[in-house]
Amino acid sequence: MTIRRNRIYTDLLRSTYRTIWGNWGLNTSIKPGAVGIIDTDSGDFKLVADCLPGVEISKNQQSRKWDFKSTGVTCRSINANVGGVIFDPSTGAEVKPDAALEWTFDKENSITSEFAIAGEHAISNLTVLDDQYDWLLAQARKLNMATASGISEGFGVVTSVIYASSGLNAAAKKSKASFTVSGSASGLNRLLGEGGISGKGKASYVFTSNSSEVETHTLPAKSGEVATEPLPVAYTFASFAGSRVLIPSWVGKIGVLNLLVDSKASSFTTYTTKLTLSYQTPAGPVEDSRTVVGGSSASFGEIPLTATEMVLTAEFINIGSNTRKSMRWNTPASEWLGGTRTVNLTGTWPGAPNMTEVES
Repeated sequence: MTIRRNRIYTDLLRSTYRTIWGNWGLNTSIKPGAVGIIDTDSGDFKLVADCLPGVEISKNQQSRKWDFKSTGVTCRSINANVGGVIFDPSTGAEVKPDAALEWTFDKENSITSEFAIAGEHAISNLTVLDDQYDWLLAQARKLNMATASGISEGFGVVTSVIYASSGLNAAAKKSKASFTVSGSASGLNRLLGEGGISGKGKASYVFTSNSSEVETHTLPAKSGEVATEPLPVAYTFASFAGSRVLIPSWVGKIGVLNLLVDSKASSFTTYTTKLTLSYQTPAGPVEDSRTVVGGSSASFGEIPLTATEMVLTAEFINIGSNTRKSMRWNTPASEWLGGTRTVNLTGTWPGAPNMTEVES
């Protein structure tokens, strides 16, 4: 069975960052403007071209700690059980190891990701993706990532990258695995961003144990070295909807759009509502209707990604004049994260009804 570390890592990160992709192996080809393909099953990025022509990059330097753990992963300080003296790369002196950190993993394939973040770099002119669409389409066609309608989902451009100055990713190869890093207290603190990231000294570690029980990717890469250039730990990615329609935060295969209209958000919703959804497609206009009674819901599915100028109209049935409300999305494939959206209907007759958009 293939272990999909990037997929596991990405799913863990998305509990906090909903639009992000993880870079488990610290792949250096991932940078703002990089053109490539993401395999949604594995979460892996395959580079196609180093940089999209015309890209401009903005850099936001920031110092913070990055700490993500699967359930059942713990880290604690233990006595440094290393004899003799070692060369501490953070100070250049020979010292006796005075600190150690031990991670334990209850379950196989559980992971930890701990880094000192250096900053975020991002494309500052996202309009360049539309300007360079023909160039991107030509690259996609070479790799069978395009149809007659345009660029397929999964082919696109890295739009932003979170960089770390030091740290580690570790995954358990078996249940009850453990992993220890030893060194000087100052070097280990800076390695993981503990106690502040700025200051004297450099991030380092000088000894590891039980490394056969875990898969690790560390910065610096080797014991006894110091971290030099920041490496990418996570990124965002833009793709296309099988056409020229841009999906600026692509988080996985969408296929079609789905809209749920729900009157169950409040138990006090009593209105019966007539719904009409209209939108434009390359094949022509589309209109669809539903009726929702209080406490029920309706869905509009199989909406093409190429839908534009979408309008949802809700007519709340009343004694006398009905109340009409509407919502509009110019390009829902670009606006609905993951291709889904929910609209809640609320209101108790004869009070004023309302419709509220709930972002995914």
